[in-house]
Amino acid sequence: MMKRKNSLGFSLVEMAVVLMILGILLNGLLVATGQSTANTRRIDARNQLRQFQEALYGFAQTFGRLPCPAIHTSDGKEEDPGGVGDCFVSHGFLPNSTLNLSGRTNADGLLLDPWGNPYRYSVASVDENNTTDRAFTSTTGLAQLFNDSGTDLVYSAGMLRICGEDVPATAIADCTDGNANVLSDLVPAVILTMGDNWATFTSSEEVANASGGTLGTYSVSNTNDFVNTEYSEENFDDMMIWLSPHILFSKMISAGKLP
Repeated sequence: MMKRKNSLGFSLVEMAVVLMILGILLNGLLVATGQSTANTRRIDARNQLRQFQEALYGFAQTFGRLPCPAIHTSDGKEEDPGGVGDCFVSHGFLPNSTLNLSGRTNADGLLLDPWGNPYRYSVASVDENNTTDRAFTSTTGLAQLFNDSGTDLVYSAGMLRICGEDVPATAIADCTDGNANVLSDLVPAVILTMGDNWATFTSSEEVANASGGTLGTYSVSNTNDFVNTEYSEENFDDMMIWLSPHILFSKMISAGKLP
């Protein structure tokens, strides 16, 4: 009696199972790769924000003031018609050319974040008498503000303000809520990246940071209030860093720019 030879091929069911397993593995690999890319971009952005913060402190130590924001037509330079901190706007873009920062720029000369969107930059509009003439971008105004207030600098409508979750945490504060969790209300300047969803941001938290104003085709803030809270892929992927007036004053004193 002849023995039956073993089949050397695969059945359709076996091939389907193999393809299904390969598909699952490939999908998992793509998800992991995408997540790794997103995490890398956020790490890069965080490191860049810290570098920009140091560049702003260094600029103040050198010139006795903070730079004005750039605008969409200033080719990455601070928009300062008078050359003495007479800023055209309070809310615009990081003046990368003025700060001599390297990195990828767009056709308007604006420094781009890892997602290809310009970094936003805002400066306080407070003056030496706590009104509206941007003392932090003026050598004389900043010196006068320091002399008038020193370590007793207090919040006024001209200072930038950062808020987090409400207390209790039922929503994100917009800084006007009676339950607002104010993280800082003595902020001279803020640098912001709108994250991956910069072209389609819809959450109220992100709208509070870069909506209401426009420069060319770009959305920018039109208030002195910003929101910073826990990362959420669906609702909040903004990242920001801000200056402390006390560190700013200390660095400028060490550099001989104050008092």
